[in-house]
Amino acid sequence: MILLFIILFYMIGIRIGTYGIFKKMGVEGPWKAFVPVLCSLEWQKIIDRPNWWTWMTFIPGVNLFYIASQLTDMSSAFRRHSFWEHFVAVVFAPFYFPYIGFSANEKFIGPGGVKLGQPPLPRTAVREWADAIVFAVVAATLIRIFVAEAYMIPTPSMEKTLLVGDFLFVSKFHYGARVPNTPLAMPFVHHTIPVFNCKSYVEWIKLPYKTLPGFEKVKRNDMVVFNFPAGDTVVLEDQGPSYYDLVRSLAYQAHVDYNTARQMMWNDESKHIAARPVDKRENYIKRCVGIPGDKLEVKNGELYINDQPAYVPENLYTPYTIVLKEGAGLPAEVVNNLEMKDISNRFGQMPPNHFVALMTQKNAQALREMGLTKLDTPFYYGAGQLMEPIANIYPNDFSHYRWNVDNFGPITLPKKGSTITLNDSVYPEFDRAIRVYENNTVEKKDGKYYINGKQTDTYTFKMDYYWMMGDNRHDSQDSRYWGFVPEDHIVGKAWFIWMSLNSNSESILDKIRWSRIFTSIHGKWAPSDKKYTE
Repeated sequence: MILLFIILFYMIGIRIGTYGIFKKMGVEGPWKAFVPVLCSLEWQKIIDRPNWWTWMTFIPGVNLFYIASQLTDMSSAFRRHSFWEHFVAVVFAPFYFPYIGFSANEKFIGPGGVKLGQPPLPRTAVREWADAIVFAVVAATLIRIFVAEAYMIPTPSMEKTLLVGDFLFVSKFHYGARVPNTPLAMPFVHHTIPVFNCKSYVEWIKLPYKTLPGFEKVKRNDMVVFNFPAGDTVVLEDQGPSYYDLVRSLAYQAHVDYNTARQMMWNDESKHIAARPVDKRENYIKRCVGIPGDKLEVKNGELYINDQPAYVPENLYTPYTIVLKEGAGLPAEVVNNLEMKDISNRFGQMPPNHFVALMTQKNAQALREMGLTKLDTPFYYGAGQLMEPIANIYPNDFSHYRWNVDNFGPITLPKKGSTITLNDSVYPEFDRAIRVYENNTVEKKDGKYYINGKQTDTYTFKMDYYWMMGDNRHDSQDSRYWGFVPEDHIVGKAWFIWMSLNSNSESILDKIRWSRIFTSIHGKWAPSDKKYTE
């Protein structure tokens, strides 16, 4: 309420000052100062700017830069050019512009503080650089918000499709650029200012979820960048695992229930816990394997969508159980050439000569042909097999949902406008979507569900939801662990790789993966068959 009062006071003060300026300038109908679009059009005439600038007031985030620019331009028109005069014009505008508008001592000179027909005032080198930097920052910020943003692949969850060290551009306009939820933020950083390790944004202004029109919708098997849904709460000292996994781990270690562990976490003075708005949650990139309304299931490591086998990426990394022949071994060059990744340590003590490794199907066949192994078959967790003592597989309730990464579901993805019947057998799958993503309070009394205080047997979803999985299925923290991705978390579509660096290469020349530079991501690694995309 206080913030709303400050904003209203700020805008009304500027309007009053503008009324005085319009009268002083002889504008026909100074009352236009109180009519938003008309006021801006008259303002553009006075400072000699194009009329289309007015429409920037309707773009959240951009309009903040626009308003500041307009205020400083009007200040310059009254021969006030210094940095501090412009600072006062922006910060103390409700007082500054009424003074200019109604003071007989303040005279309008001309756009930029120069009389018509006169040469422009000379500017210092510092001012020239400052103007150039401000323009560059504003332009880059607008491009980053509404056109494209650079992103680096930090983890191997998409191997061997997208590699660690790939630098790519993420298109914001394909799906429609999302208006920032927190427009007051430091440019070029995400949620934390480096070195200072403090928040890069303030939440004085919070905007609802809105997007500009896009060219297409998210399709199956698109590679999508999105905000991590379970990243709404973070433990700043340990941001690798999700906050919810940390609580579950604490509950297991302390032999207490989830709510008790949660309270223990919050009472621990050595931990600092923070909440983040949607647009400031960590960015993830995965393949969208399920779209709203899809029925999804994983059976013995195979993904099915609507009861049909799903698209299998060409470079899908698959775990294989490998048994070496007696006395045989795998030479290091074979391991390197076949790009094998040993993950045996995840499964405790292995039998002699047995291990589990990640490989592509093509390289697994090459290994078979070498004759070094007795057996190499795809490995998967059996139906109902608990992967670890902590129930970290969605919906995190192993007593009722005996799912794991290889045998998961079936589960139906919510679609905007679709309705489910609330009962104990399905509610856990949609609990987080209903409570957290769609901001409802849910209670259960005497076997009945109450949403926002009203008893109901059904719920109708307000948003579309997606299912994201990594191509490296056994080394990917994806929807199988934390569930649906709401539409308001979608950042953009992976566009193309502009640089790729191999940090493991010893040769400087080989550090650059030349063959991947300027590779169109969906042109190379997305299916062309419509049955997989629609």
